[in-house]
Amino acid sequence: MRFFIDNQGYPSLDIDYEHHVLADFLSGDIQRSLFGVNEYIAACNKVASGAVETWSGTGNAHTVTIKSDGVNIFNEYSEEELNIKSIEEFRKYLENWKKLLISNGSTE
Repeated sequence: MRFFIDNQGYPSLDIDYEHHVLADFLSGDIQRSLFGVNEYIAACNKVASGAVETWSGTGNAHTVTIKSDGVNIFNEYSEEELNIKSIEEFRKYLENWKKLLISNGSTE
């Protein structure tokens, strides 16, 4: 898995096909938004701490549902989905995306 800025200046993710829904979510829903990635990280923290039992939200194309036993990303158009086994794993992807955005000077 590799996080990078593509030739057109967009954040991107090189990942195996099994996780393409995650790549589509990050590049299509969060895009270059630090605010967006921070909102998802905060949602992970709320569920992980027990402050809320479940968090769910729909962005540009994906609905993300965070529960204590994992995260589901569902593409509303293709109806493909990905289940991530833990909040920690999902948060790791978000943190890596955030680092990529910051390294590219994103302040949105």
